[in-house]
Amino acid sequence: MEKKKQQKTEYTYTQVVPVVSCSDESQIDRIMHLCGVPRRLTYNKLGSLQGWGLDWKKADPIVRTVLKPDDIGLPGKLWEWSVNDTMKAISAQQESAKTFLTQDIYNHTNDPDKRKRLIDLLKTNPTVDNWLHRQFRKQYLKGHTFVRNQIVYQGAGYSSKRLTRNTIQLEVAGLTRGKRITLKLRCRHIIKGQIRLIRNEHGGLEVHCIRTKTLILPQGEPNKKLGIDKGYTEGYYTSEGTKIAEGLGKLLTAKTNRITKTNRNRYRLFAISRINPAKSATILKNNLGYKTKKRRLQREKATIQNFIRKDLRLNITTPVEIFCEDLTQPIIGKQQAKHINRKLNQWMNGELQASIEKISLETGSKVSVVNPAYTSQVDSATGTLLGRRERDCFIRYTGDVIQADLNASINIRIRGTDNNITRYMKSSDVESELLTRTVRYLASIGSSVTDALNLGWLLPKFKAKALKLEDKYHSQG
Repeated sequence: MEKKKQQKTEYTYTQVVPVVSCSDESQIDRIMHLCGVPRRLTYNKLGSLQGWGLDWKKADPIVRTVLKPDDIGLPGKLWEWSVNDTMKAISAQQESAKTFLTQDIYNHTNDPDKRKRLIDLLKTNPTVDNWLHRQFRKQYLKGHTFVRNQIVYQGAGYSSKRLTRNTIQLEVAGLTRGKRITLKLRCRHIIKGQIRLIRNEHGGLEVHCIRTKTLILPQGEPNKKLGIDKGYTEGYYTSEGTKIAEGLGKLLTAKTNRITKTNRNRYRLFAISRINPAKSATILKNNLGYKTKKRRLQREKATIQNFIRKDLRLNITTPVEIFCEDLTQPIIGKQQAKHINRKLNQWMNGELQASIEKISLETGSKVSVVNPAYTSQVDSATGTLLGRRERDCFIRYTGDVIQADLNASINIRIRGTDNNITRYMKSSDVESELLTRTVRYLASIGSSVTDALNLGWLLPKFKAKALKLEDKYHSQG
Protein backbone atom coordinates (compact mmCIF):
# COMPACT_ATOMS: atom_id res chain seq x y z
CA MET A 1 0.00 0.00 0.00
CA GLU A 2 1.44 3.36 -1.07
CA LYS A 3 2.04 5.96 1.59
CA LYS A 4 0.32 9.30 1.11
CA LYS A 5 2.67 12.15 0.31
CA GLN A 6 2.97 14.68 3.09
CA GLN A 7 1.41 18.03 2.25
CA LYS A 8 3.86 20.88 2.57
CA THR A 9 3.59 24.64 2.30
CA GLU A 10 6.07 27.48 2.56
CA TYR A 11 5.64 30.24 5.11
CA THR A 12 7.44 33.49 4.30
CA TYR A 13 8.47 35.92 7.00
CA THR A 14 10.87 38.83 7.58
CA GLN A 15 13.89 38.28 9.81
CA VAL A 16 15.55 41.22 11.54
CA VAL A 17 19.33 40.77 11.89
CA PRO A 18 21.27 43.22 14.12
CA VAL A 19 24.49 44.81 12.82
CA VAL A 20 27.39 44.37 15.24
CA SER A 21 29.85 46.69 13.50
CA CYS A 22 30.10 48.86 10.38
CA SER A 23 33.25 50.07 8.64
CA ASP A 24 31.72 53.41 7.50
CA GLU A 25 28.51 54.49 9.22
CA SER A 26 28.71 58.06 7.97
CA GLN A 27 28.61 56.86 4.36
CA ILE A 28 25.66 54.58 5.18
CA ASP A 29 23.75 57.54 6.60
CA ARG A 30 24.60 59.58 3.51
CA ILE A 31 23.28 56.84 1.19
CA MET A 32 20.09 56.53 3.25
CA HIS A 33 19.47 60.26 2.91
CA LEU A 34 20.09 60.16 -0.85
CA CYS A 35 17.82 57.12 -1.34
CA GLY A 36 15.00 59.19 0.14
CA VAL A 37 15.12 61.42 -2.97
CA PRO A 38 13.98 58.79 -5.54
CA ARG A 39 11.41 57.54 -3.04
CA ARG A 40 9.91 61.00 -2.70
CA LEU A 41 9.97 61.59 -6.47
CA THR A 42 8.29 58.24 -7.14
CA TYR A 43 5.39 59.08 -4.83
CA ASN A 44 5.08 62.61 -6.23
CA LYS A 45 5.15 61.40 -9.85
CA LEU A 46 3.35 58.05 -9.67
CA GLY A 47 1.50 58.08 -6.34
CA SER A 48 -1.73 59.34 -7.94
CA LEU A 49 -3.70 58.45 -11.07
CA GLN A 50 -0.62 58.64 -13.33
CA GLY A 51 0.78 55.49 -11.72
CA TRP A 52 -2.52 53.59 -11.63
CA GLY A 53 -1.99 50.05 -12.93
CA LEU A 54 1.63 50.76 -13.86
CA ASP A 55 4.09 47.86 -13.76
CA TRP A 56 6.80 48.53 -11.15
CA LYS A 57 9.49 47.63 -13.69
CA LYS A 58 8.51 50.64 -15.83
CA ALA A 59 8.65 53.19 -13.02
CA ASP A 60 12.37 53.99 -13.09
CA PRO A 61 12.53 55.54 -16.62
CA ILE A 62 9.54 57.76 -15.77
CA VAL A 63 11.09 59.04 -12.54
CA ARG A 64 14.42 59.74 -14.29
CA THR A 65 12.67 62.28 -16.52
CA VAL A 66 12.39 64.48 -13.41
CA LEU A 67 15.86 63.91 -11.95
CA LYS A 68 18.78 61.63 -12.73
CA PRO A 69 20.92 59.67 -10.22
CA ASP A 70 24.10 61.51 -11.25
CA ASP A 71 22.51 64.84 -10.30
CA ILE A 72 22.59 63.89 -6.62
CA GLY A 73 25.59 61.57 -6.67
CA LEU A 74 23.73 58.30 -6.10
CA PRO A 75 24.77 55.12 -7.99
CA GLY A 76 22.24 54.09 -10.65
CA LYS A 77 21.49 50.69 -9.17
CA LEU A 78 20.74 52.06 -5.70
CA TRP A 79 18.45 54.62 -7.34
CA GLU A 80 16.68 51.94 -9.40
CA TRP A 81 16.19 49.60 -6.43
CA SER A 82 14.73 52.45 -4.35
CA VAL A 83 12.30 53.41 -7.13
CA ASN A 84 11.22 49.79 -7.67
CA ASP A 85 10.66 49.23 -3.96
CA THR A 86 8.57 52.41 -3.68
CA MET A 87 6.51 51.49 -6.76
CA LYS A 88 5.75 48.10 -5.22
CA ALA A 89 4.43 49.89 -2.12
CA ILE A 90 2.26 52.11 -4.34
CA SER A 91 0.96 49.03 -6.19
CA ALA A 92 0.01 47.45 -2.85
CA GLN A 93 -1.98 50.58 -1.99
CA GLN A 94 -3.69 50.37 -5.37
CA GLU A 95 -4.69 46.74 -4.83
CA SER A 96 -6.11 47.63 -1.43
CA ALA A 97 -8.17 50.43 -3.01
CA LYS A 98 -9.37 48.07 -5.78
CA THR A 99 -10.77 45.69 -3.16
CA PHE A 100 -12.99 48.40 -1.68
CA LEU A 101 -13.87 49.83 -5.11
CA THR A 102 -14.98 46.39 -6.30
CA GLN A 103 -17.18 46.14 -3.22
CA ASP A 104 -18.66 49.58 -4.01
CA ILE A 105 -19.37 48.51 -7.60
CA TYR A 106 -21.27 45.39 -6.50
CA ASN A 107 -23.27 47.48 -4.03
CA HIS A 108 -23.96 50.17 -6.65
CA THR A 109 -25.65 48.04 -9.30
CA ASN A 110 -27.11 44.58 -9.87
CA ASP A 111 -26.74 44.77 -13.66
CA PRO A 112 -24.00 42.25 -14.71
CA ASP A 113 -23.09 44.22 -17.84
CA LYS A 114 -22.73 47.48 -15.93
CA ARG A 115 -20.65 45.75 -13.25
CA LYS A 116 -18.35 44.29 -15.90
CA ARG A 117 -17.94 47.68 -17.55
CA LEU A 118 -17.06 49.41 -14.26
CA ILE A 119 -14.60 46.68 -13.25
CA ASP A 120 -12.89 46.91 -16.66
CA LEU A 121 -12.63 50.70 -16.25
CA LEU A 122 -11.23 50.16 -12.75
CA LYS A 123 -8.26 48.32 -14.27
CA THR A 124 -7.57 50.91 -16.99
CA ASN A 125 -8.94 54.41 -16.34
CA PRO A 126 -11.45 54.86 -13.48
CA THR A 127 -11.99 58.57 -14.30
CA VAL A 128 -14.03 57.88 -17.45
CA ASP A 129 -17.19 57.14 -15.44
CA ASN A 130 -18.29 60.00 -13.15
CA TRP A 131 -19.61 57.78 -10.35
CA LEU A 132 -16.52 55.55 -10.41
CA HIS A 133 -14.29 58.63 -10.44
CA ARG A 134 -15.93 59.92 -7.23
CA GLN A 135 -15.52 56.57 -5.50
CA PHE A 136 -11.93 56.37 -6.74
CA ARG A 137 -11.10 59.71 -5.12
CA LYS A 138 -12.59 58.53 -1.83
CA GLN A 139 -10.76 55.22 -1.67
CA TYR A 140 -7.40 56.08 -3.25
CA LEU A 141 -5.62 59.14 -1.90
CA LYS A 142 -2.29 60.36 -3.19
CA GLY A 143 0.50 59.10 -0.94
CA HIS A 144 3.67 60.69 0.37
CA THR A 145 6.82 59.31 1.94
CA PHE A 146 9.28 60.66 4.46
CA VAL A 147 11.47 57.55 4.63
CA ARG A 148 15.13 58.53 4.98
CA ASN A 149 16.42 55.65 7.07
CA GLN A 150 16.80 52.66 4.75
CA ILE A 151 18.62 51.28 1.71
CA VAL A 152 17.31 48.49 -0.51
CA TYR A 153 19.86 46.06 -1.96
CA GLN A 154 19.30 43.31 -4.50
CA GLY A 155 21.63 40.32 -4.76
CA ALA A 156 24.06 42.15 -7.06
CA GLY A 157 24.56 44.92 -4.50
CA TYR A 158 26.08 42.86 -1.71
CA SER A 159 28.00 39.70 -0.84
CA SER A 160 27.71 37.52 2.26
CA LYS A 161 30.12 35.05 3.87
CA ARG A 162 30.35 33.25 7.18
CA LEU A 163 32.97 34.28 9.75
CA THR A 164 31.98 32.14 12.74
CA ARG A 165 29.02 30.01 13.69
CA ASN A 166 27.00 33.07 14.79
CA THR A 167 28.62 35.84 12.74
CA ILE A 168 28.19 36.81 9.07
CA GLN A 169 30.17 39.38 7.11
CA LEU A 170 28.13 41.45 4.70
CA GLU A 171 29.75 43.72 2.11
CA VAL A 172 27.35 46.25 0.55
CA ALA A 173 27.78 48.71 -2.31
CA GLY A 174 28.71 52.27 -1.36
CA LEU A 175 28.89 55.59 -3.17
CA THR A 176 32.26 54.81 -4.77
CA ARG A 177 32.33 52.21 -7.52
CA GLY A 178 34.32 49.09 -6.53
CA LYS A 179 34.59 50.02 -2.83
CA ARG A 180 32.19 48.22 -0.56
CA ILE A 181 31.21 48.86 3.05
CA THR A 182 31.77 45.96 5.45
CA LEU A 183 29.15 45.00 8.03
CA LYS A 184 29.31 42.28 10.66
CA LEU A 185 25.98 40.66 11.54
CA ARG A 186 24.90 38.43 14.40
CA CYS A 187 23.31 35.70 12.29
CA ARG A 188 23.59 31.95 11.63
CA HIS A 189 22.73 31.73 7.94
CA ILE A 190 24.03 33.18 4.68
CA ILE A 191 21.80 36.05 3.57
CA LYS A 192 20.19 35.85 0.13
CA GLY A 193 17.66 37.77 -1.95
CA GLN A 194 16.53 41.37 -1.46
CA ILE A 195 17.61 42.94 1.82
CA ARG A 196 16.87 46.22 3.56
CA LEU A 197 19.51 48.03 5.62
CA ILE A 198 17.65 50.16 8.19
CA ARG A 199 18.65 52.67 10.84
CA ASN A 200 16.14 51.86 13.59
CA GLU A 201 14.50 54.22 16.07
CA HIS A 202 17.18 53.48 18.67
CA GLY A 203 19.98 54.57 16.32
CA GLY A 204 21.28 51.07 15.57
CA LEU A 205 21.66 49.39 12.19
CA GLU A 206 19.75 46.25 11.28
CA VAL A 207 19.25 44.15 8.17
CA HIS A 208 15.78 42.93 7.17
CA CYS A 209 15.78 39.86 4.94
CA ILE A 210 13.12 37.45 3.69
CA ARG A 211 13.20 33.84 4.84
CA THR A 212 10.97 30.88 4.05
CA LYS A 213 10.03 28.07 6.37
CA THR A 214 8.55 24.77 5.18
CA LEU A 215 5.51 23.62 7.14
CA ILE A 216 4.27 20.02 7.05
CA LEU A 217 0.47 20.07 7.01
CA PRO A 218 -1.72 17.46 8.71
CA GLN A 219 -3.18 14.84 6.37
CA GLY A 220 -6.75 15.10 5.15
CA GLU A 221 -9.26 17.73 4.12
CA PRO A 222 -11.25 19.85 6.61
CA ASN A 223 -13.92 17.55 8.04
CA LYS A 224 -15.97 20.06 10.04
CA LYS A 225 -17.13 23.66 9.93
CA LEU A 226 -16.31 26.02 12.77
CA GLY A 227 -17.79 29.48 13.34
CA ILE A 228 -15.67 31.91 15.33
CA ASP A 229 -16.91 35.13 16.94
CA LYS A 230 -14.18 37.64 17.80
CA GLY A 231 -14.56 39.39 21.12
CA TYR A 232 -12.92 41.68 23.64
CA THR A 233 -13.40 39.77 26.90
CA GLU A 234 -12.15 36.57 25.26
CA GLY A 235 -10.36 36.47 21.93
CA TYR A 236 -12.72 33.99 20.26
CA TYR A 237 -15.91 32.09 21.02
CA THR A 238 -16.44 29.06 18.78
CA SER A 239 -19.69 27.52 17.57
CA GLU A 240 -18.79 24.46 19.68
CA GLY A 241 -18.94 26.56 22.86
CA THR A 242 -15.17 26.81 23.39
CA LYS A 243 -13.58 30.01 24.69
CA ILE A 244 -10.18 30.76 23.15
CA ALA A 245 -7.78 33.33 24.66
CA GLU A 246 -10.03 33.80 27.66
CA GLY A 247 -8.79 36.72 29.72
CA LEU A 248 -7.70 38.78 26.71
CA GLY A 249 -9.88 41.67 27.91
CA LYS A 250 -7.94 41.95 31.17
CA LEU A 251 -4.64 42.24 29.30
CA LEU A 252 -6.04 44.86 26.90
CA THR A 253 -7.66 46.86 29.70
CA ALA A 254 -4.44 46.87 31.75
CA LYS A 255 -2.50 48.08 28.69
CA THR A 256 -5.09 50.79 27.94
CA ASN A 257 -5.14 52.07 31.54
CA ARG A 258 -1.34 52.16 31.69
CA ILE A 259 -1.10 54.11 28.41
CA THR A 260 -3.78 56.57 29.60
CA LYS A 261 -2.03 57.16 32.93
CA THR A 262 1.38 57.56 31.25
CA ASN A 263 0.09 60.04 28.69
CA ARG A 264 -1.64 62.14 31.35
CA ASN A 265 1.60 62.36 33.30
CA ARG A 266 3.48 63.29 30.12
CA TYR A 267 1.02 66.11 29.43
CA ARG A 268 1.58 67.44 32.95
CA LEU A 269 5.37 67.36 32.47
CA PHE A 270 5.03 69.12 29.14
CA ALA A 271 2.93 71.85 30.78
CA ILE A 272 5.57 72.25 33.52
CA SER A 273 8.31 72.53 30.89
CA ARG A 274 6.46 75.43 29.25
CA ILE A 275 5.94 77.22 32.57
CA ASN A 276 9.52 76.74 33.74
CA PRO A 277 11.97 77.43 30.86
CA ALA A 278 14.95 76.51 33.06
CA LYS A 279 13.73 72.93 33.34
CA SER A 280 12.36 72.72 29.81
CA ALA A 281 15.45 71.27 28.08
CA THR A 282 16.04 68.70 30.85
CA ILE A 283 12.43 67.51 30.81
CA LEU A 284 12.29 67.27 27.03
CA LYS A 285 15.54 65.32 26.95
CA ASN A 286 15.03 62.89 29.83
CA ASN A 287 11.28 62.54 30.32
CA LEU A 288 9.42 63.10 27.06
CA GLY A 289 11.25 60.76 24.68
CA TYR A 290 9.62 57.91 22.79
CA LYS A 291 12.27 55.16 22.91
CA THR A 292 11.26 53.65 26.26
CA LYS A 293 7.58 54.22 25.51
CA LYS A 294 7.76 52.36 22.17
CA ARG A 295 9.83 49.50 23.59
CA ARG A 296 7.29 48.91 26.34
CA LEU A 297 4.39 49.03 23.90
CA GLN A 298 6.14 46.52 21.63
CA ARG A 299 6.68 44.15 24.55
CA GLU A 300 3.01 44.39 25.55
CA LYS A 301 1.83 43.72 21.99
CA ALA A 302 4.18 40.73 21.70
CA THR A 303 2.87 39.34 25.01
CA ILE A 304 -0.74 39.64 23.83
CA GLN A 305 0.11 38.08 20.46
CA ASN A 306 1.78 35.09 22.13
CA PHE A 307 -1.19 34.73 24.49
CA ILE A 308 -3.64 34.62 21.57
CA ARG A 309 -1.66 32.26 19.35
CA LYS A 310 -0.68 29.83 22.11
CA ASP A 311 -4.34 29.23 23.01
CA LEU A 312 -5.33 28.96 19.33
CA ARG A 313 -2.70 26.26 18.76
CA LEU A 314 -4.07 24.27 21.70
CA ASN A 315 -7.66 24.38 20.38
CA ILE A 316 -7.17 24.06 16.60
CA THR A 317 -4.92 21.11 15.81
CA THR A 318 -6.65 19.45 12.84
CA PRO A 319 -7.85 20.78 9.45
CA VAL A 320 -11.19 22.59 9.84
CA GLU A 321 -13.16 25.08 7.77
CA ILE A 322 -13.21 28.32 9.76
CA PHE A 323 -15.81 31.04 9.26
CA CYS A 324 -15.28 34.47 10.83
CA GLU A 325 -16.66 37.98 10.42
CA ASP A 326 -15.29 40.58 8.03
CA LEU A 327 -14.53 43.45 10.44
CA THR A 328 -12.45 45.56 8.05
CA GLN A 329 -15.11 48.27 7.79
CA PRO A 330 -15.40 50.74 10.71
CA ILE A 331 -18.67 50.83 12.66
CA ILE A 332 -20.11 54.31 12.11
CA GLY A 333 -22.94 56.10 13.87
CA LYS A 334 -22.28 54.67 17.32
CA GLN A 335 -21.39 57.14 20.07
CA GLN A 336 -19.53 55.51 22.95
CA ALA A 337 -18.16 56.76 26.24
CA LYS A 338 -14.51 57.86 26.24
CA HIS A 339 -13.29 54.94 28.35
CA ILE A 340 -15.04 52.47 25.99
CA ASN A 341 -13.52 54.15 22.92
CA ARG A 342 -10.07 53.93 24.51
CA LYS A 343 -10.48 50.20 25.06
CA LEU A 344 -11.84 49.58 21.56
CA ASN A 345 -8.95 51.54 20.04
CA GLN A 346 -6.54 49.15 21.75
CA TRP A 347 -8.57 46.09 20.67
CA MET A 348 -6.25 44.03 18.49
CA ASN A 349 -8.86 43.06 15.90
CA GLY A 350 -6.25 42.87 13.14
CA GLU A 351 -4.08 40.59 15.29
CA LEU A 352 -7.07 38.29 15.94
CA GLN A 353 -7.59 37.85 12.18
CA ALA A 354 -3.85 37.47 11.49
CA SER A 355 -3.61 34.80 14.20
CA ILE A 356 -6.47 32.82 12.66
CA GLU A 357 -4.79 32.93 9.24
CA LYS A 358 -1.44 31.90 10.75
CA ILE A 359 -2.92 28.91 12.59
CA SER A 360 -4.94 27.90 9.53
CA LEU A 361 -1.71 27.79 7.52
CA GLU A 362 -0.05 25.56 10.12
CA THR A 363 -2.98 23.15 10.43
CA GLY A 364 -4.09 23.06 6.78
CA SER A 365 -7.41 24.72 7.62
CA LYS A 366 -9.46 26.95 5.35
CA VAL A 367 -10.56 30.46 6.42
CA SER A 368 -13.66 32.12 4.94
CA VAL A 369 -14.91 35.61 5.81
CA VAL A 370 -18.64 36.34 6.04
CA ASN A 371 -20.88 39.39 6.26
CA PRO A 372 -20.99 40.54 9.92
CA ALA A 373 -24.36 42.34 9.77
CA TYR A 374 -26.88 41.21 12.46
CA THR A 375 -24.94 38.07 13.46
CA SER A 376 -25.47 38.93 17.14
CA GLN A 377 -29.18 39.82 16.71
CA VAL A 378 -30.34 36.69 14.86
CA ASP A 379 -31.68 33.66 16.71
CA SER A 380 -29.44 30.79 15.59
CA ALA A 381 -32.26 28.26 16.16
CA THR A 382 -34.77 29.89 13.79
CA GLY A 383 -32.61 32.17 11.63
CA THR A 384 -34.95 35.09 12.34
CA LEU A 385 -34.85 38.39 14.23
CA LEU A 386 -37.19 37.08 16.93
CA GLY A 387 -35.55 37.50 20.32
CA ARG A 388 -33.19 40.03 21.84
CA ARG A 389 -29.68 40.31 23.20
CA GLU A 390 -29.12 41.50 26.76
CA ARG A 391 -25.45 41.85 27.71
CA ASP A 392 -23.94 38.33 27.53
CA CYS A 393 -27.25 36.54 26.99
CA PHE A 394 -29.49 36.07 23.96
CA ILE A 395 -33.13 35.54 24.95
CA ARG A 396 -35.14 33.66 22.34
CA TYR A 397 -38.82 34.41 21.72
CA THR A 398 -39.67 31.10 23.44
CA GLY A 399 -37.96 32.30 26.63
CA ASP A 400 -34.92 30.05 26.26
CA VAL A 401 -31.57 31.70 27.01
CA ILE A 402 -28.27 31.07 25.21
CA GLN A 403 -24.85 32.65 25.65
CA ALA A 404 -24.76 35.63 23.24
CA ASP A 405 -21.30 34.95 21.79
CA LEU A 406 -22.15 31.27 21.26
CA ASN A 407 -25.33 32.30 19.44
CA ALA A 408 -23.32 34.71 17.26
CA SER A 409 -20.64 32.11 16.41
CA ILE A 410 -23.33 29.60 15.33
CA ASN A 411 -24.86 32.31 13.11
CA ILE A 412 -21.43 32.96 11.58
CA ARG A 413 -21.01 29.27 10.80
CA ILE A 414 -24.47 29.11 9.20
CA ARG A 415 -23.85 32.29 7.21
CA GLY A 416 -20.75 30.70 5.69
CA THR A 417 -23.05 28.49 3.59
CA ASP A 418 -25.88 31.03 3.15
CA ASN A 419 -26.06 31.90 -0.55
CA ASN A 420 -28.62 34.69 -0.03
CA ILE A 421 -26.38 36.79 2.25
CA THR A 422 -23.07 37.48 0.56
CA ARG A 423 -19.94 39.00 2.06
CA TYR A 424 -20.30 42.45 0.47
CA MET A 425 -24.08 42.82 0.80
CA LYS A 426 -25.23 46.09 2.39
CA SER A 427 -26.47 45.86 5.97
CA SER A 428 -29.84 47.26 4.83
CA ASP A 429 -30.20 44.42 2.31
CA VAL A 430 -29.21 41.89 5.00
CA GLU A 431 -31.87 43.38 7.27
CA SER A 432 -34.52 43.04 4.54
CA GLU A 433 -33.59 39.41 3.91
CA LEU A 434 -33.72 38.57 7.63
CA LEU A 435 -37.06 40.37 8.09
CA THR A 436 -38.50 38.44 5.14
CA ARG A 437 -37.46 35.19 6.82
CA THR A 438 -38.96 36.45 10.08
CA VAL A 439 -42.33 37.21 8.43
CA ARG A 440 -42.40 33.78 6.77
CA TYR A 441 -41.57 32.05 10.05
CA LEU A 442 -44.31 33.94 11.91
CA ALA A 443 -46.81 32.92 9.23
CA SER A 444 -45.73 29.27 9.55
CA ILE A 445 -46.47 29.26 13.31
CA GLY A 446 -49.77 31.10 12.87
CA SER A 447 -48.65 34.49 14.20
CA SER A 448 -48.36 37.97 12.74
CA VAL A 449 -45.87 40.79 13.05
CA THR A 450 -48.33 42.66 15.29
CA ASP A 451 -48.50 39.65 17.62
CA ALA A 452 -44.70 39.47 17.72
CA LEU A 453 -44.44 43.17 18.56
CA ASN A 454 -47.08 42.97 21.30
CA LEU A 455 -45.45 39.91 22.88
CA GLY A 456 -41.97 41.51 22.71
CA TRP A 457 -40.59 38.90 20.32
CA LEU A 458 -39.57 41.51 17.72
CA LEU A 459 -37.76 44.74 18.53
CA PRO A 460 -39.74 47.97 17.81
CA LYS A 461 -37.02 49.28 15.48
CA PHE A 462 -38.04 46.63 12.91
CA LYS A 463 -41.76 47.48 13.11
CA ALA A 464 -42.25 49.60 9.97
CA LYS A 465 -40.25 47.40 7.59
CA ALA A 466 -41.68 44.18 9.03
CA LEU A 467 -45.31 45.33 8.61
CA LYS A 468 -44.59 46.43 5.04
CA LEU A 469 -43.00 43.08 4.19
CA GLU A 470 -45.92 41.23 5.82
CA ASP A 471 -48.45 43.05 3.61
CA LYS A 472 -46.36 42.23 0.56
CA TYR A 473 -46.03 38.59 1.61
CA HIS A 474 -49.77 38.06 2.14
CA SER A 475 -50.68 39.91 -1.08
CA GLN A 476 -48.41 37.58 -3.05
CA GLY A 477 -49.79 34.53 -1.20
